[in-house]
Amino acid sequence: MNKIYLFAIPTGSSSYGVIRDAEITGDTIGYALAEDGECIANHLSSGVNWSKHDMGLTSDWKHEDYEKKYPDGYELEWIDYGDLDTHVGYQKAYALNQAMKSE
Repeated sequence: MNKIYLFAIPTGSSSYGVIRDAEITGDTIGYALAEDGECIANHLSSGVNWSKHDMGLTSDWKHEDYEKKYPDGYELEWIDYGDLDTHVGYQKAYALNQAMKSE
């Protein structure tokens, strides 16, 4: 099954979107990264839980974008911010994404 990795990062703007006690508080930017490295979607949200909704993990938002990429089906996987550096699938997709940028 095709994987789409969903995650949110802090915006870092003022006192919002910062990391406190290893958790993001405030504004986030959510991303959907396909396993082939393509960034399919993103969204500014007011927190991690809203990002899960806005990126389609707990709603049907963005699913049209995901279906365009993978018309034969896909699996969404949420990755917590603190796990991005160690998640093998995400790391492979991110490396492919960065390679596309340098082309």
